[in-house]
Amino acid sequence: MRERFTILAVLASVLVIFMAFTVPGCVTKGVTGEQAKTITVTDMEGRSVTVKAPVERIVLMESSKTHELAAIDGAGIVDKIVGWDNDFKDNAGDGYVKFVEKYPELADIPNVGSLDDNTFSVEKVIALNPDVVIMHNWEFMWSGDATKEALARLEQAGIPVVFVDFYMDPMVNSTKSMLLLGQILGKEQRAKEIVDFYDQHVNTVYSRLAKNVGPKPGVYIETGYNGPETYGITEGDVGWGSIVKKAGGDNIAETLLGNTSKAISPEFLVNQSPDIIILTGRNWSTPGSIRMRYTSTAADTKSTMDAYVARPGWNTINAFKNRNVYGIYHGYCFSIYNFVALEAFAKWFYPEEFKDIDPNATIREYHEKFMPIEYDGTFMYSYY
Repeated sequence: MRERFTILAVLASVLVIFMAFTVPGCVTKGVTGEQAKTITVTDMEGRSVTVKAPVERIVLMESSKTHELAAIDGAGIVDKIVGWDNDFKDNAGDGYVKFVEKYPELADIPNVGSLDDNTFSVEKVIALNPDVVIMHNWEFMWSGDATKEALARLEQAGIPVVFVDFYMDPMVNSTKSMLLLGQILGKEQRAKEIVDFYDQHVNTVYSRLAKNVGPKPGVYIETGYNGPETYGITEGDVGWGSIVKKAGGDNIAETLLGNTSKAISPEFLVNQSPDIIILTGRNWSTPGSIRMRYTSTAADTKSTMDAYVARPGWNTINAFKNRNVYGIYHGYCFSIYNFVALEAFAKWFYPEEFKDIDPNATIREYHEKFMPIEYDGTFMYSYY
């Protein structure tokens, strides 16, 4: 009888160990005695991905998404980002400076390269031993082959990759992406609070627009990156174009571009004569680019927009004649902040219906509630 109990006890112990190592999401113990847990999530590419949870070591592609991660995880995210690309520093530099002023250790994060210029190094990522690599759906559109190759090599190395989306379908997928990030960071409640704030503001816009039965204003939006001599890209039903549509505007480029992004001809723009023109700005180093962000003043933005508005033929466009030319921070196109762009667009498109809406107050409140950095600078601008 004693032998039978001994055998049963041994079998039971073996069964427990087997289940601990094979059941998804089960808590296991490593040789160090530290607890490790995995969860399986569905990312924004529809992929089922199993990751350690909460993740502690992150390689972040499109590193300006530090804003989103910091909103969810607070100052703790500083120690979790172990590698990133150069997007935050090169394209949103004053946001980068703002974070580095508060968290100097961010300046030491290794650069693993970028997919869109073929500098991405799988070897550097592997050496950093991340729990996850966070990528973005738009990378398939702009750098499809490089993204597919990197994904295959990282998966082969046993490094999970999670895709988020703040661009391809921004007003639908941004909140889903925040909830996904909340899952892998172990901060689901915080992510939900952010999404609730977001939904409150966008639903106010949508409910008012639903009552509008009048004609929609024609809208042209251009990335003010190249300088006034060369037309920058505009979007079809993606990115900015998608936000224009959600805000009740008629994007003049949609029928031409579909769900792609590229520059249109000056002749097409002048012939279309849109009612609203919106130019986007950032902290780009390109000569003649439009300046907007934390360290920009309204005067900075106006002076860099002047040459765009003075382009040949623009004085014949309805937007020029009716003094409906605006500027907005380009990073809102790729981020959770797009709900503020929605408010601004709705206010510009339908000033009477949205005269009580203050997008600047909205983004300031968001910073006060969720961000570890303060809000200041110029992010939205009325040229006239």
